[in-house]
Amino acid sequence: MTEEERHRAPALWVVATGLAVAIGTGYLVGATEGLLVLAVTLTGAAVARLLWRGRRPEGVAVRSVWQDAVLLLAMAAAIATLALTPGVSSGTGGVPRTGQTTGQAGTS
Repeated sequence: MTEEERHRAPALWVVATGLAVAIGTGYLVGATEGLLVLAVTLTGAAVARLLWRGRRPEGVAVRSVWQDAVLLLAMAAAIATLALTPGVSSGTGGVPRTGQTTGQAGTS
């Protein structure tokens, strides 16, 4: 592996782009959708880690293949579970969006 190949690390850029998309989705669409994009990104990283052996993909390979894959899949499952559990992820961070009422008493 040449020095140039090590610095490119395309898998690292794909994961970084997935994280940026998850943050943007969470901000523009809602927390639940952003978390689901994050879970899909982690699942994709786990699949990539299972497909390429050794130190590939660079930026995703940290431990052994199975440790990396299990950890990434466990994080994806935990995030997806929390995102889809009612009452855990409100989608608005507790702040009502424009046009929604707060449901305060005495506002007849």
